[in-house]
Amino acid sequence: MDELSPAEAKGISAGVEYLPFGIPGLDGATRGIPTGSAVLLAGAPDAGGHAFLYTSLASLMLAKHDPALYPRRLGPAREAIPEGVTYVSLTHDREHIYAELDAVLDSEQFATLTDHLTVADFSQQFLAAVDVPGSLYQERRDDAVLPADGDSPATGDAAALLEDVSEAIADSGDDSIVVVDGLSDLLLATNFGLDRSDVLGFLLGLREAVVGWDGIAFVLYERRAAEVRNDPDISGLLHGSVFFYSNDQGHDTYRTMRVGSFGGALDTERQTVFETSVGPAGVRAKATKKIGPSNW
Repeated sequence: MDELSPAEAKGISAGVEYLPFGIPGLDGATRGIPTGSAVLLAGAPDAGGHAFLYTSLASLMLAKHDPALYPRRLGPAREAIPEGVTYVSLTHDREHIYAELDAVLDSEQFATLTDHLTVADFSQQFLAAVDVPGSLYQERRDDAVLPADGDSPATGDAAALLEDVSEAIADSGDDSIVVVDGLSDLLLATNFGLDRSDVLGFLLGLREAVVGWDGIAFVLYERRAAEVRNDPDISGLLHGSVFFYSNDQGHDTYRTMRVGSFGGALDTERQTVFETSVGPAGVRAKATKKIGPSNW
């Protein structure tokens, strides 16, 4: 194996480009997402992970295709943003996703994102793989992705589902931000014949593929952030992570987020806690305090 000189190694590091998260209040406080990264978005369903994702995707598509509407100058980093978004959904159809986008984004964000969005709807195949009776879901989702070897989902075949999802990602990932929604669904399928080791292997494969694409991938995991951080198999498996927290305070829900390390550099440092809120143009963040690693 050829060894690199310190100058050559430094040149590789300096060549890594960083994309913004696209979240006001977060960009500028963090360096951003290194291209070639797979990012875990983890938190309870009410903690704001989906709203964060939708805002980030819309902002990146604005920066790429309509930079006059993006509030910050990106310079050369704009060229590194992929052309579109491939959204792999295991349980939600396109109509559901579009309705959620419309609820979070303003009209310009919504139009630009949906113009460059491809939804790969695996909901029918997923429901078949976990043995949901076909009479409860078939024929409702006409645009669902079907297995390559047949005209209808293969009942109880969770391993085939994972293989089809992987192929769809591989076919579209080269110039696309990839979203996998969600990891909790894949882990649920381990109750119906899918091995947990296969799910972990899928994540490792996605991590490797994204490096080759020089793009980014988001993996949504709807599970309490503290539980994810205590899972030795999942925590730290991808290149970076964003954790979402929510606490009820009277009639309101107080939501915060914390950006985990990309490459290990932040693991021993004090982390910034960002308070998050959803306004007319999606999620905004405000730095509130720093905490040590033991307080995560």
